[in-house]
Amino acid sequence: MLDADFFRRWMTATAAAVDREAARLTELDSPIGDADHGSNLQRGFTAVRAVLDKDAPQTPGAVLTLAGRQLISTVGGASGPLYGTLLRRTGKALGDAAQVSEAELAQALRVGVDAVAALGGAAPGDKTMLDALVPAVDAFDGG
Repeated sequence: MLDADFFRRWMTATAAAVDREAARLTELDSPIGDADHGSNLQRGFTAVRAVLDKDAPQTPGAVLTLAGRQLISTVGGASGPLYGTLLRRTGKALGDAAQVSEAELAQALRVGVDAVAALGGAAPGDKTMLDALVPAVDAFDGG
């Protein structure tokens, strides 16, 4: 079973990975975007790490919901609302349970991915983040 501590560690590890790869993310964004993806995500996940340290949510759903809200409010462009919606809706789908199973997390991630699709008006195959998210959730779910 996965508890709030697991989800805090997940968000902290994600923040560390974004810190480590921020320059590379910006480099990848340069040819087709405005070369700010790495710095935007870094700002967002720095805020996520800080709020999780300060507020210490007690359930998996609360961790992800709070992280999602932070991304929506601190990451510029389209990526803040998209990543934030993924986490926030996943967290809301997990509800108030103190622990969740991997199967429950997979189901909640599908809710989050569906919310991203609806927000962006996209589907798998449209060359969006869904082309990575959908297979990732499928793989996590054993599919």
